[in-house]
Amino acid sequence: MQHLNEDQICADFNHGVDNGTIIFNKEYRTVPYSDNGFNIEFRLLSGLSRKPGLSTPTPVSTSASPDAGLLPGSDINIHSHLITTLSNTHLLAFNKFSAARPHLLLLTADGYRRQHEALDLADFTALQTVLSQFTKARYLAIFNCGVNSGCSRLHKHMQVFRAPEGFQLWPDEEEKGPTLPFRYFMARFDGLPGPEELERVYKGLVRQAAEALGWDSQGKGEEAAPHNVVLDGRWMVVVPRRRPGWNGADANAAAVLGMLWVPDEEKMRKWVSLGPGRVMAQLGVTVEGGGDAGV
Repeated sequence: MQHLNEDQICADFNHGVDNGTIIFNKEYRTVPYSDNGFNIEFRLLSGLSRKPGLSTPTPVSTSASPDAGLLPGSDINIHSHLITTLSNTHLLAFNKFSAARPHLLLLTADGYRRQHEALDLADFTALQTVLSQFTKARYLAIFNCGVNSGCSRLHKHMQVFRAPEGFQLWPDEEEKGPTLPFRYFMARFDGLPGPEELERVYKGLVRQAAEALGWDSQGKGEEAAPHNVVLDGRWMVVVPRRRPGWNGADANAAAVLGMLWVPDEEKMRKWVSLGPGRVMAQLGVTVEGGGDAGV
C-alpha cells in the first residue's frame, strides 16, 4: 500500500489556502437548523460562488496539457493541486473549491471515465488506501453519480474531507434513526472493510436504489442509476436521485446527511423558505407517508 502522510497533506492544504491556490473560507460560519427531525448544518462558504458547475463552459481536454493541469478527456483542472498517484489508476488532489479542511479529490487517472459510471473495485481500492491511512481525524467520502446526483464535473471522481465537528450525522444513530422524507439504503460496518467488501456492499445498495427509481443497473463505462454515496469506516449510505435541484436549491451527496454548503445567506434563506426536507424529497425518492426508509 502506498504511504500517505496525513500531516503533510494537511499542511500543504493550509499552505494552498494561504497562497490562494485553494479557495476555502477559513472563518466560515455555520448555522444549525432542524426540519421535522432532519437536522441541518448550513456552512456559509463565499468561495463556492466561484465554483464552476455543469452549465459553466469548460472545454474537455482532448490532448495532454500538463501545464494547464488537464488530463486528456478531463474537465477537472488539477494544476498545482496534485498530491500523488495511487496504483496508477487514480490521482489524489486538493479540491480547488473546498468546503472543509482538508478537502480532497480522488480522480480516475483515465480522464475519459465519467461521473455517471458506478464505482468499481479500482475506485474502492484507491479510496480504501486513503481512508485507512487518514486516522488522526474522522473523514467522510462522497460520490455523486450522474447529473441528477448534483455533480459539478464530468470526469469521474470521489471527494474525501474531514467530517464536521459537533454535528450529529444521522447514520450514526444506530438505535433509532431519524424520520427522513427521502428513501435511502444503508449498510453498517465494524471497521473499514477492504475494497472487495466495499464494492460488494455498494453494488447491493445501488441495486436497491435503481429499483426505487425504476432504473436498470448498467455495467462498467455505462450510465448507472443516479445516486449519492456517503461512507466512512462505520457505514455506507446510498440515496437514489431524481433531479439535481428544485426551485433554486441544489444538492450533492453531503446534503443527504444534512450538510448544506451554500455561498451566502440568500441561498440559505432559499433552502429555509422551501424547507430542506421538502427539497430533499423532491430531489430523491419520496417516502410515502413519511417514515424511515433505511434498509
